[in-house]
Amino acid sequence: MSTSKVNISGDDADTDLLIAAGASPDISPALRRPGRELCLVTPSCRRAWDKGDFRPTRAGDAYTGCFSRKCQAYAERFYPGAWCVLDARHGFMFPDEVIRKAHSACLYQPWTEPLTLDELKVRVRKRKLDQYERITVLGGRRFIILVEDAFPGKRVRAPLAGVGGIGEMMRALNEAMIIGRRL
Repeated sequence: MSTSKVNISGDDADTDLLIAAGASPDISPALRRPGRELCLVTPSCRRAWDKGDFRPTRAGDAYTGCFSRKCQAYAERFYPGAWCVLDARHGFMFPDEVIRKAHSACLYQPWTEPLTLDELKVRVRKRKLDQYERITVLGGRRFIILVEDAFPGKRVRAPLAGVGGIGEMMRALNEAMIIGRRL
């Protein structure tokens, strides 16, 4: 895989990312697509590197929890090229961006030192994700609230809100993918 190195914070070597060839660290090609809608996918605390040896890992392969994987499959089906997963250390990442260093940060475990809301807002602006007109969020209540706070003033659509627990949300995602219609 051909990659280039990009520092998204400007001051912290731990936030260097490898960008797969053809991907832009600043503006996704999806921004130029009609509709300008971005889908944001919840991460999981289970990650590819938890099993031992770490290798640089695509953001789209990093989060291995069942719910996160199901949300990613849905996003890839209905928002190809226009979705991100939230990495607790690097912020919102497109699936082809590569995490080059393992970390233990988890969004909902403050002792693991995930990004703060203010840091996340800075990354949203720096990556120009706030230029999307509509944001669709795939995740639970806490993730929806976090995204609404990270994108102030943006229209945020949360199709899984009120569906029920993770099992019900996964069932809804499965059914939508089977019939080929967005939630």
